[in-house]
Amino acid sequence: MTSNPNGKRREAPGGRRKEWRRAIILIVLALIMVLVATVVVLYSRWVQRPTLPGGDPAAESGAPVDDGVGIDSVQPKVSGERKSEDFYTILVFGPDETSGLTDVMMLVSYDVTNQQATVMSIPRDTLINSSGRTVPQKMLNAVYNRYGQGEEGVEGLKSEVSELVGFVPDYYVMIDWQLVGEMVNAIGGVWFDIPYHMDYDDPYQDLHIHFEPGYQYLNGEDAMKVIRWRHNNKTSPYYGESGGSDISRIEMRNDFLKAVLSQTLQLKNVTKIGELADLFGENVQSDLTIENLFWFASQAIFGGLRVDDVNFVVMPYYGVPEGNPYYGRVYPNQSALLEMINRSLNPFVDEVTLNELDLITVNSNGTLSSTTGVLADPTAGIPPVVVTPKPEPSAPVTSQEPVTSQEPVTSQEPEPSGPATSEEPAASQAPQPSDSGSPPAVSQEPAASQQPDPPASSEAVGVQSGQA
Repeated sequence: MTSNPNGKRREAPGGRRKEWRRAIILIVLALIMVLVATVVVLYSRWVQRPTLPGGDPAAESGAPVDDGVGIDSVQPKVSGERKSEDFYTILVFGPDETSGLTDVMMLVSYDVTNQQATVMSIPRDTLINSSGRTVPQKMLNAVYNRYGQGEEGVEGLKSEVSELVGFVPDYYVMIDWQLVGEMVNAIGGVWFDIPYHMDYDDPYQDLHIHFEPGYQYLNGEDAMKVIRWRHNNKTSPYYGESGGSDISRIEMRNDFLKAVLSQTLQLKNVTKIGELADLFGENVQSDLTIENLFWFASQAIFGGLRVDDVNFVVMPYYGVPEGNPYYGRVYPNQSALLEMINRSLNPFVDEVTLNELDLITVNSNGTLSSTTGVLADPTAGIPPVVVTPKPEPSAPVTSQEPVTSQEPVTSQEPEPSGPATSEEPAASQAPQPSDSGSPPAVSQEPAASQQPDPPASSEAVGVQSGQA
């Protein structure tokens, strides 16, 4: 401060500017504190770390146990030392609204500590050790229905998946797939590289899917069409060009979910946590709370999880060749699956062994085998009996005169008919020798003692998705 000739004080040059600067800094700091406090309050409201479920420490041996109905089954791991402090496993599936079949099943492992994740899609046609007598009842996608849906259906599906991977998933998330489209709209759309022509119409559902291949912007409605696409119209010039199988749909869906994930895990979407929470609440059933789910999301966003750190794979499998009663279905590639489990999915320090798995093998003679040595449906181990009907003998040409109206037919003695077993062997009889004189191989020993056949390289090839 200085004084003027009249004796009044005068502020030094720039004094007022300094005062304003201090005031602005204080205001900014106050706003930052309020913002931080708001974030803390919202974080504590919307984000809660899940507590890992406990288990029976005795259930660690993987030894066969009696399931109460006289069938031995393996006991998967449910507890033990984890590979890291925050290593979680989640079974994600989506049942069809009409049939109840779970055509989408994924096992997710997320190592939060090391920011690594694996998503293994399990083909819906995977054969399991089921007591169901029909082929569809022996498929994994029928389990949720067979257990009556609801909580019992969920527990049944978790149990069957545990037989495939050797441990019980910590949690489950059952999704109404409408959520995908609504999430895409919430984040402002998604860019996705559609791999091939999509040309499909279903007038009964008012569903029309038409996309050219290439990288393009998709809104929520477009996203739902992409994940619902199964194959092209038979009249389409692109029919049979690509896709159409369950595995090709899984691979495309994995790529699409990866694109959605990469564009959702961005800081700009943190402000949309309330909207996303509402969507999850309306479209998700889970033993995780919404706050738990957003804890995972927050750990991914703030923990630096990159899309390249999420490995999308398909369960290693063999396809059943044509001519087999189980044609069109798949069964696990045991060695490749076991390697994948211990490398990427198993949350425990102790490795999963084959003794802790119940894996089905389809043999070339049409029977099933299990790694446990016991089939829940014993008839699945009995080779089907193929009976070749004998050709009907042609009527011999005779010189007898035809019966006339003067000699009634009823006066003739009826020819005695032999028992049915004189024409063809009954189903319970042993198969007859073939023309070569050697009996069929399937009759040599009972199926229960047969060893699984190695899949033929030209018919049953193990397929494993690479890293996405």
